[in-house]
Amino acid sequence: MGPYGMPMPSEKPDTRRQSEGLGEVHKGLTARQIAVLRPNIRTCCASDSVSEIRLRNRDPVFDYLPVKDADGHLIGLLSSYAVVAASGGDDGARVGDHMDPLSEADLIGAGTPIVALISRIRQKPFLVVSDQEIIGLVAWSDLQKLPVRAALFALVTGFELTMYETIKRHFEKRVDWTEHLGKSRLCMAEKQYRDQGERGSDVDLLMCTQFCDKRDILIKSFDFAVGKEKLKRKFSAIEQVRNDVAHSSNYAMTFEQAEELRGTLADLGELRRLINSFAR
Repeated sequence: MGPYGMPMPSEKPDTRRQSEGLGEVHKGLTARQIAVLRPNIRTCCASDSVSEIRLRNRDPVFDYLPVKDADGHLIGLLSSYAVVAASGGDDGARVGDHMDPLSEADLIGAGTPIVALISRIRQKPFLVVSDQEIIGLVAWSDLQKLPVRAALFALVTGFELTMYETIKRHFEKRVDWTEHLGKSRLCMAEKQYRDQGERGSDVDLLMCTQFCDKRDILIKSFDFAVGKEKLKRKFSAIEQVRNDVAHSSNYAMTFEQAEELRGTLADLGELRRLINSFAR
């Protein structure tokens, strides 16, 4: 044991504590950190003509514009679809007649964790509220930002540690789990184990397996009450999120991809609850 009770490098990592710490990391990354702050938001006025808005916002094209009243208060959101539809009619059409008035569903707290924000993500942006004041706007297109990547990496890494802990407890000190891996996959883990040992890292063989290996061990060891192929697709989608954020790849470039991400995180939460129940 090192100074202040911290483990020295030769001690085995405390994976349970690591998992708990990663949970705190992604909870600490919030909507405020990825929002476009109010001074930088393009807006329009309820009294503006729709034709003027269309001309003014051709480049760049917008999906939604926040709408202000005469006192500068945000009162609604104007969609590009509404602008196109209104532009085909009366040239005197006003923004206030074609906007979506604000409701509670359009507001999100600045302290909302990014992972919780993703679970609510939608085509329409959210207005971010702090101390009863609207301070910014956050949309699905903001999911590419660095704090989101950090939150996703912490979430998926914590999930993999949960997989590790459950397998370890189930097999206790035995290595029977190796029977659930193909020869080539086991050889890869053994090579990693030897390499880690040569570098002085005190890890076990299970820790040297890959995400897909732990997935296969779990599927073969427990009853998930889900078809194996469907289960593998869910695990693979989670692994793909981890790979995308770790390798700086794009993962939510369209709204459809953002919806897929939302679904994958919902699956992660459900699988984690199941895996934790197996550990008991």
